Amino acid sequence: MKSFLSPSPVNDLQEAVGQYEVYRSVLKELQPKRQLYLAVPKRVYEGIFSERFGQLILNSIGISLIVFDEQLERIIRWIS
Repeated sequence: MKSFLSPSPVNDLQEAVGQYEVYRSVLKELQPKRQLYLAVPKRVYEGIFSERFGQLILNSIGISLIVFDEQLERIIRWIS
């Protein structure tokens, strides 16, 4: 889960993508059938991930997302 709380959403995105790639590499070796998701708050999905830049990153790297509502503390979307 990534909170995206720094002043720069691009820096947060870079950090999240890097962590995602590290975890995906490890899971590929240890549990190759397991699907990895990046969990992000709804505000982040509606922010940087709804912009062209965010969509480019999601699509080119193939990141699967779980979008959650911080207030309700529940998942609102699964995106593979």
